[in-house]
Amino acid sequence: MKNFKALMLLLVLFFFWTGPGSVFALSEDGPEKQSGFLEEIPEWQARLELARLLSYTDRYQDSVEQYRKVIQEKPDLMEARLELARVLYWKGDTLEAEEMFASVPDEDLSPEARLEMADIYVARQEYDSAVKIYQDYLQENPGDEEVRFKLAQVLSWQGDYEASIRQYRR
Repeated sequence: MKNFKALMLLLVLFFFWTGPGSVFALSEDGPEKQSGFLEEIPEWQARLELARLLSYTDRYQDSVEQYRKVIQEKPDLMEARLELARVLYWKGDTLEAEEMFASVPDEDLSPEARLEMADIYVARQEYDSAVKIYQDYLQENPGDEEVRFKLAQVLSWQGDYEASIRQYRR
């Protein structure tokens, strides 16, 4: 992951250094000949990449601000909503993360996003909701021991020790 973060940072720096009008520009034809490659990227998309980069470097508050700007411009961009929900969760804002996940239609939620939602429910001690998501996921992915362990833990926290033990024994 550290290599990926470093690569993303270098990539962003490269685009800033070689952009139109930069002293490090690749072309000697002047800004008017170079401006095409940066103009092809819409501002919202550049912000989205910046938000991702900021989250990879644990700058969650800055990342959240960028995601919110993207969503303000592209309210139907579910990818940005899901990523913002993830960053909010990492930041510890479970209520906001839950609200953001809830703003995404069910058909747009990946299995991984649903599991993240279950983890938020666990953090907020909304165990029934988490159990339902874990059980649904395990119907499709019965060999996922990590999720099975999470389910067993939540069942034991609810006091359903028999069901918890059954999960541990599978």
